[in-house]
Amino acid sequence: MAPSIKALSYLLVVFVFILPQKAKTQNTLNDIRFKSKDNGIIVEFDFKNTISADSIYSWQSDNDWFYFTLHNVTSDTLSLINETSYTSPILAFQPIINDKTTQIGIRLSQRVESFELYKKTKTNLINAHLHYSLEKFNEIPMAINKNQSQREFDNSFSRSKNWMFLIGSGYVISGLVSKDGKNKNFEIGLSTIVLTYIIDKVFHRT
Repeated sequence: MAPSIKALSYLLVVFVFILPQKAKTQNTLNDIRFKSKDNGIIVEFDFKNTISADSIYSWQSDNDWFYFTLHNVTSDTLSLINETSYTSPILAFQPIINDKTTQIGIRLSQRVESFELYKKTKTNLINAHLHYSLEKFNEIPMAINKNQSQREFDNSFSRSKNWMFLIGSGYVISGLVSKDGKNKNFEIGLSTIVLTYIIDKVFHRT
């Protein structure tokens, strides 16, 4: 393979596979809005970039605080505190930043018995529907959320994927700078990156 073709192939790999991975590693929470309903409350998260509902983990404590953990998301806590308005049944609101994770806590006047997360199509919005007592309604879907073991598996898969991209990139660079015509590092690296990309797409489609 001629050096010029190798260089063009490497640039293609960088722009198509590597840069998108870096670009989506961190998001920003811009705003939070609350909408009260007869059977609960809707919490609307407005992000800078599109985000999957799988990036949000939710749970309820014993003291009526309901928490959202937003993975790989940062935010301006002071701005959220000053600009986020709320009324009853929300009694308190608390954003917390921890490394690349943002935690949002809301204290409610009633306990939540079920919740759902919805992603609005073609927007950067995620809606969380929190429902009160199921006794008042005949049909309310139960909570949809990944359990902790599944989330740990997702995190392990994400780390492995990043390592495979780095290893593949190393082989590609080694192949580009090598003067040995029989050196197969470029082909190995390119194959590793492409295969990792395909596995990632198939995994998130299921």
